[in-house]
Amino acid sequence: MDPAQGRAAAFINHLLSNPALNNLNPLQKEEQILQFLEANARSLVPTLASPRFFPGRPWNQIWRLLYSALTRETDRTLKPQLEELIRRKISFAFASQIQPNRFPEDQCRREMWEFTGRLLQKAEARKALAGPLTAIEADFTRRYLEKSFEDRQYVHFELTKVQRLRLEIGDIEHMIHATLLLRPAVQLLTVARRAGREAVESVLVQPQFAATAFASMKAQLKNIPQALLRGALFSNVSFEEDKQIDATARIAAIFSCRARNYKPIERVDRGASTPDRSWFSITRRNYRYYGFDIKMLDEFYKIAAESGW
Repeated sequence: MDPAQGRAAAFINHLLSNPALNNLNPLQKEEQILQFLEANARSLVPTLASPRFFPGRPWNQIWRLLYSALTRETDRTLKPQLEELIRRKISFAFASQIQPNRFPEDQCRREMWEFTGRLLQKAEARKALAGPLTAIEADFTRRYLEKSFEDRQYVHFELTKVQRLRLEIGDIEHMIHATLLLRPAVQLLTVARRAGREAVESVLVQPQFAATAFASMKAQLKNIPQALLRGALFSNVSFEEDKQIDATARIAAIFSCRARNYKPIERVDRGASTPDRSWFSITRRNYRYYGFDIKMLDEFYKIAAESGW
């Protein structure tokens, strides 16, 4: 390894060893480090440009060294985690059911795995993947879907009667998880920005942009059902702009945003609002900004309140 790369890796590993990052997934840790570097660039330059680290180098060169070291360290943990999700934990049996006789599970799984590799090559897509990954790990879909199917209210109706999914609840859960993983695909067509500059999770795209992305990607991803890909891309579109967005996509959009800054807590202080209930309460007031389906938010808020989440 080049000496400068070795020093960059050592500095990044020092930052990653901060105990405050322990409960975060790899992409959340990466984002926290990028935010730290952005916020403290001016004070870091004298130290990092010294003989001990990268003597005489300007900040833009130091940034590139640190960013490369950070993504390498992230990927060492992240790629096995994603592979475990795609190859073993997410069932793609639903693929042949939503588009019969076209998508064998193993082929769909293989293409999903290869495509996530493409997503990780772009900074905006990496950032947008943090929420979906956390949402899957924290099991938001299963918990809320089970309650929704018990109550058989709006969410159940939208999935079974409007989207007309003839799937078991477990398969719908896996479909939403696949939608979450594909959701950042829209970022492959956005204009690249410097990594760490701004958050992308709440940035919506116009329906026309999502349609263009869909037309481009469906020709490339021949082993992924078009309904799944379209839903993932249109999960980045405001429901106010397009009332035809699939229920699975609307659910994925909500849980992706909910999980973006999610940190598990073991105990809620007496009298305090529980985390999910608090988040849904605030988000209901700002649903238009996020482009969410207000009726879904209302139902999830009710579930969170009744369940103590």
